[in-house]
Amino acid sequence: MSLAERDRYADLLRVFAIVMVAAGHWVLALLVLHGSGGITARTPTMLASWLWQVMPLLFFVGGFVHARALRHRPRYAVFLRARMGRLLPPAVVYVAVCAAVALPVDLLGLGTGDVGRGLRLLPSVLWFLGVYLLVVLLAPAMMRLHCRYRLWVVLALAVAVAAVDVLALATQRRQVGALNLLFVWQAMHQLGYGYADGSLLRGGTRLAAALTAGGLAATVLLVFGTSAYPVPMAGLPDHPASNMAPPTLPLLSQGVFLIGLVLVLRPVGLAWLRRERVWRLVAGGNAMAMTVYCWHPVAIGMVQAVFIGTGVRLPAATTPGWPVVMLGWLVACAVCCALPVGLFRRVERYRPPVKGPTAPAVIGGLAAAFGLYLLSQVGLDELTRLPVRSVDGVPVTAGMALALLAAGTVLAFGPVHPRRGR
Repeated sequence: MSLAERDRYADLLRVFAIVMVAAGHWVLALLVLHGSGGITARTPTMLASWLWQVMPLLFFVGGFVHARALRHRPRYAVFLRARMGRLLPPAVVYVAVCAAVALPVDLLGLGTGDVGRGLRLLPSVLWFLGVYLLVVLLAPAMMRLHCRYRLWVVLALAVAVAAVDVLALATQRRQVGALNLLFVWQAMHQLGYGYADGSLLRGGTRLAAALTAGGLAATVLLVFGTSAYPVPMAGLPDHPASNMAPPTLPLLSQGVFLIGLVLVLRPVGLAWLRRERVWRLVAGGNAMAMTVYCWHPVAIGMVQAVFIGTGVRLPAATTPGWPVVMLGWLVACAVCCALPVGLFRRVERYRPPVKGPTAPAVIGGLAAAFGLYLLSQVGLDELTRLPVRSVDGVPVTAGMALALLAAGTVLAFGPVHPRRGR
């Protein structure tokens, strides 16, 4: 798709969401590593997560992109390989490099303490790509449902989310709640279909405002009107319980609120994007969005290594002048993130072949999706010992997750002879 054909606002939302995810993780790392001072246990901080939890926007934009791709009615296998070709290369390269570093570190006995924790957390962001791949696999079928039932599908998914929440609360079993990893994010993706076909735009500002107000009111009612849900929309130091892991009904309503808000702001965003320099910057950011997403955790380790080496510890979050410290930390992380992004961003310009049979694409996509998600949960520490860890009740090792990812990638694309994309 040429720059002229793209929806500039959707591209802006993707870049905004990626930047917010990276910045959010960097700030959380600062709080964990250098002390939160209890600030994350305060209600205003927890409420702030209702704004900076922007993962719904990534699935919303993904739904829009997939609706655009599916309007040409491509073969299922071609669609799958085209979408996986955008997602898997940056992720596979990131995992390969991290594993290549983690293995000798563990062999030398250096993977303890902060280093071990860092190795375990490096692949944690890959959960998104695992779930997103599952949504991609379902995209054509869900598009057909959307064409027939429109946004009623979102309501049906919301009912499914509520049912899972009730069952999870009744049984106190996390693996039941894990079903909402699909239902919640599929609902956000389905709203992207509504944006693509104009359903969410025909109502104008009134509909956007209704989504914003309704989503916010539902979130407030669910969180403060019941005792079933925590306040944060993301895990915080000193307050690990959140509506994110696993996703819950309040996270879905927060996503509706956020999507309504960005629709309200759409005219402002489009006016800003008419400036050619701004648009070129956004387009350039989109060209390396997955690379930034995958590699931004590495920046935390690079910056923290400097402080460990120098023996310097930054003040806690309640210290006067901490916002200046936070700003300096963010700038340092951004600079360090630019190094691997500059080195590996060209990976996003390559596309594996899209032609081939359907079954290997589907099975390979499923294997890669589960491999990415499981790896995000077990980490890359202790690679030589491969400890068995429970992921939603399933015993898993890092080796199993890596094998699934590798096998899925090879099965989906066969012998990879990449070609340069436009």
